[in-house]
Amino acid sequence: MQPHFPVFPRAAGAAAERVRHHDWSATALGAVAQWPASLRCAVELMLNSPESMYLVWGDELVFLFNDAYAPILGPRLDQAMGAPLRSLWADAWPAVREPIEQAFAGKGSRFENVPVAMNRYGTPEDTWWTFSFSPLYGDEEEVAGAFCVTKEVTGMVVAQDRLARENERLIALFEKSPLFMAFLTGPEHCIELVNPGYASLIGHREVIGRPIVEALPEVLDQGYLHLLDEVYRTGEPYIGRKVAYDSGIAQAGSDPRHIVDVVFQPCKDETGQVNGIFVQGLDLTPQVALERHLSLTEARHRQIMDSARDYAIIAFDMDGLVTLWNRGAEEILGWHESEVLGRHGEVLYLDDDRLAGRFGYNMDQARLRGGLSGERWLRRRDGERFWAHGSMAVLRGHEGEAVGYVVVFRDRTAERHASEALVQSERRLGALVAAATQSLYAISADWQQVNLIYRQGGAADLREAGGSWRDQLIHPADRDAVDAAIEEAREMGSALEVEHRSLMPDGEVRWLQMRAVPLLDEDGQVREWFGAAADISDRRIAQQRLQQMTLTLEERVQARTAELMAMEERLRQGQKMESLGQLTGGIAHDFNNMLTAVSMGLELLELRVGQGRVEDLQRYLEMARGGAERAAALTQRLLAFSRRQTLAPSSVRVSTLVSGMLDILSRSIGPSISIETRLRDGGDDVLVDAPQLENALLNLCINARDAMPEGGTLVIASDIEVVTSARGEQLGLPAATYVRLSVCDTGTGMDASVLEKVFEPFFTTKPIGQGTGLGLSMIYGFTRQSGGQVDVESTPGQGTTISLYLPQFSPAPATCAEPVADASTMPMLSGRSVLLVEDEASIRALVRDVLSTQGHHVTEAANGSEALSLLATDHSFDLLVTDVGLTGALNGRQVADAGRQSRPAMPVLFITGYAAFAAVGGEHLEAGMEILTKPFSAVELERRVDRLLAGEFRSWSAPTSEAPAA
Repeated sequence: MQPHFPVFPRAAGAAAERVRHHDWSATALGAVAQWPASLRCAVELMLNSPESMYLVWGDELVFLFNDAYAPILGPRLDQAMGAPLRSLWADAWPAVREPIEQAFAGKGSRFENVPVAMNRYGTPEDTWWTFSFSPLYGDEEEVAGAFCVTKEVTGMVVAQDRLARENERLIALFEKSPLFMAFLTGPEHCIELVNPGYASLIGHREVIGRPIVEALPEVLDQGYLHLLDEVYRTGEPYIGRKVAYDSGIAQAGSDPRHIVDVVFQPCKDETGQVNGIFVQGLDLTPQVALERHLSLTEARHRQIMDSARDYAIIAFDMDGLVTLWNRGAEEILGWHESEVLGRHGEVLYLDDDRLAGRFGYNMDQARLRGGLSGERWLRRRDGERFWAHGSMAVLRGHEGEAVGYVVVFRDRTAERHASEALVQSERRLGALVAAATQSLYAISADWQQVNLIYRQGGAADLREAGGSWRDQLIHPADRDAVDAAIEEAREMGSALEVEHRSLMPDGEVRWLQMRAVPLLDEDGQVREWFGAAADISDRRIAQQRLQQMTLTLEERVQARTAELMAMEERLRQGQKMESLGQLTGGIAHDFNNMLTAVSMGLELLELRVGQGRVEDLQRYLEMARGGAERAAALTQRLLAFSRRQTLAPSSVRVSTLVSGMLDILSRSIGPSISIETRLRDGGDDVLVDAPQLENALLNLCINARDAMPEGGTLVIASDIEVVTSARGEQLGLPAATYVRLSVCDTGTGMDASVLEKVFEPFFTTKPIGQGTGLGLSMIYGFTRQSGGQVDVESTPGQGTTISLYLPQFSPAPATCAEPVADASTMPMLSGRSVLLVEDEASIRALVRDVLSTQGHHVTEAANGSEALSLLATDHSFDLLVTDVGLTGALNGRQVADAGRQSRPAMPVLFITGYAAFAAVGGEHLEAGMEILTKPFSAVELERRVDRLLAGEFRSWSAPTSEAPAA
């Protein structure tokens, strides 16, 4: 029987209504009837509280709140009741997560003024909160929820912050005020605060906390203590204007006596009783000294003004009456100062200007416009007129009000006559120009302003173009060429001559020839250009006709040129075949020398053995072995050229390799070329054959040396470049991170035709006998075989940059690996079963003898098919030794893969004289596989076999159940 519950919750309010009408069965709490009594009690308590509260219950942190909390939710209010707290307050969750977790652990907590970044109304806002969390226990005494009493204190925190900033501003104003300030407390006037101005006034004495009569005894004799006592007694302020104060302390040679404006302002408590005095004032000592100085200098200024004999300086009051008249005005105008003081300024003007009220008009304009300048005819005392150039300004008082006018002018009559003479001269020049047959221009020094002097025929009038002479005069197709010619002439200060098309106002295109010469100033700098433009359209038409007549001749020349280029290409192919012949002859010569050492050494060995003479046998054996080793080295160089060499890749840091080669590079390129390095500090590791990379770098530097016969600079740089898909398409590389090794020279460079053939074997630009054209081909082959690419950038006359892009390699961190046993420490293993696969009978026999000598049981196969038949039997093979390049349908790698399907732990030794890594299917071998390159010695073969079998032996003798660490 279900217990009966009254209406829940019984509290009133909007939040209670939300609780009553919410579908709690859809939440983790379930229907209200199923709620524990402790939860119902907590909800009733919360809903009836006037404080802002909420609680969360259960693992889902189901959220319930009261009416006081509702405004905090903002737009989230309708979805809040019963929602999981983590999703409802996702923005505030980081701030309340730890307190909630503590509450669920049974610990209460309280926090004050906690900043919380919230997004209540669609925009982020900073808020501050004071809240506490308490654990809520279920009916089984377990912590089932958390109870939070919270209050937003954003307004209080902001107000406190504003008040703190205001206090800081007041303190700053007190400290930085130009006034001197101090605060005195109590009837003894103890000094509590002083600002820097007050400290300077009293001589920077230690006064804080001391009565003023003790700290500043001079205030007693000078009467200031009595004034302070009266202010403190009556509560009425004291104001002193330009009063004297003597600190008795001179600082840095300054006078201790001061003239100050000072105010003693009483300060009262809440009861109206005076409890202190605020002292503030202004030290007027500099101002008083300045006033004295001004009075002394005024006379000097008058002397200076009177010494300006070439300038008339006259002052007027606001009514236009003369108040000042200097010696220059006396000499220019003829009146003495005593004759004109108090007279109206229109006495200086001609009759017509006086009748028109010109002087009064000028005063009005000067006052409205802040000043006035110009030229006009004035009259002297004797009635003679003269041409005056000057200005009128407004005189202003201390408050900025207009108090009068000052006029300054010079007698420019002589200059006026000279200017009129110049105008007449220019008119005569204009008449001469009118007779010219070309359009003439005056051009500014920077070619930005052009003025038409004379226009002939249909030439454009640049005055009508507003100065945009370039856009109107020069055809758009010719502007770059004209600009270049102008710039060259402007920089050189030389004459200009250029031909260009011009678009006439009627739309016709005409050809103009523009000439201009510079006009230099006394320092030799261009001041202006004078130019002439002539219409040469008829001449250009004649030239075009002449070009048309010679067109067929040019076509014949082009055909002959193409024929010569074809002959040159055939010659280049012939030279290539000649180079191939030279290379073949050289290889044959070297091989013959090596084979002679081998065959003659073996022949003498056979002869001495037949004679029973064994004392010199070792020497003949070493001769034969040396010849064979040199033949192997030559084979490797040929394979490098064809990208078929066997590489021994290892982790190489490019910057370290380059640094280690600087000495040999310097000796190789000679003293006339300087080497600069720009190497990356770490991270430029690659997986390559180090000797091959060294050889590639040396060849690139030698090529750069040959491109700089007169000397220059060689830059070697290493860096890391992330090649994007777009860049990878340009380089022919997959998108990845590469190490770029660059060699840059300042030599002759290469044009496009040479760049197209630069990687072709036997192609060279060097003279016959100085190169075979194999260097870059070998570098290209090595780089491509290493997974990289070669990029060449070159500009004729500037130099060449060749960059090797190699995949970046991240070397594994050093570990304490198990030492690899050498031949002297390996256990002597014998009696093992070895499958030998070799299609060359002589090599198969030699290898079989070596293996048999070691005590192994050897089973032979001449090709891949025979080997597969043997591997298909139940015979147990401990080791597979196979040639890579077998005759028939199967190669050595395919045989190894088939054998490992039934014998996964069987070690494999590949032997090959060809491209080792390509033949075995990749650059890296699987565990238990090794490769041995022909030719090899019996000792090396024995060492490799022992190492592989020793590894197999350790695996069998020390099995482990754990998987190897990755």
